[in-house]
Amino acid sequence: MTIRAIAAAFLLSTTAAQAETTWQMHINFPAGNFDTQNAMKFAEAVEEETNGEVVIEVMAGGSLGLKGPEVLGAVRDGIVPIAHYHLDTAVGDEPFFAIQGLPYLTQGFDDAKKLNELASPTYEKIAERNNQKILYSVFWPGAQLYTKDPVSDVSDLDALKIRTANKSSTDFLADVGAAPVLMPWADALVALASGGLDGIATSATSGVDGKFWEFMGAVNTISYVNPTAVVAVNLDSFNALSPENQKIITDIAERMEPDFRAGAETENTLRLKELGENGMNVSAPTAEFSAALEDAAKKQWEAFAENGGPQAGPVLDAYLDERK
Repeated sequence: MTIRAIAAAFLLSTTAAQAETTWQMHINFPAGNFDTQNAMKFAEAVEEETNGEVVIEVMAGGSLGLKGPEVLGAVRDGIVPIAHYHLDTAVGDEPFFAIQGLPYLTQGFDDAKKLNELASPTYEKIAERNNQKILYSVFWPGAQLYTKDPVSDVSDLDALKIRTANKSSTDFLADVGAAPVLMPWADALVALASGGLDGIATSATSGVDGKFWEFMGAVNTISYVNPTAVVAVNLDSFNALSPENQKIITDIAERMEPDFRAGAETENTLRLKELGENGMNVSAPTAEFSAALEDAAKKQWEAFAENGGPQAGPVLDAYLDERK
């Protein structure tokens, strides 16, 4: 073998070694979504700081074919090595994660942070027993209430057909007198356009994406749930890395997490401003309206304390004490 051939073979083996670990990351949201952009920034940093030894390919738009409730199990079983998912989508596997979907428990980003501080030790134990490690988490913009006319009191919700995305939201709005309808996002946009809905409960981001000002005139910023999204890695995949690369990845996640969370708050502020600029009446709930919403939500809080596992009651009580 010539010197040139030996050099070429060495270069090939070195290049292969530098990129020998490639992870495809599942994420349901499209490439333009703020949290998909977060994941891409994280992946870029990992590749750069591991000198190409760990490459994360962010597979946006659910292109790996997983649905929300399947993702925790897919990471656990190594079907995907790393994934982004909302904790409340995994309630079927882990009842404690229902704390993330309890209506009106968190009423903004500050509340979401308080809840996370108290619940994180339990989240981490749940992740470990599901063969994964949470690398970072982001509190998403809260679910707002979009209607044709401004809402300032629970009586304004009477019999309104409002689209919801999950059972807890459906039960919550039914308990305050609305007529909620559980339906997929795509169907909701069709129903709004045809006049089949009176309103919808979703984030400011979705409100802008759906151009809700074309169908409705008001948004009340009740922010009745601020779901937490995580990026979690399969422990077998993570432990197969060198200790140096494990530390690099966890350090990157810790360093970037505050900026990712701040980005979600900025996203919420900008999208609410955009809704107003497009003619929507943007208002916050009155103290009386807020109190009525919280009273209606307590039924689900109590059910969670009983059914969410041994840590449900203690974590919930600690959070409510902290929030006072």
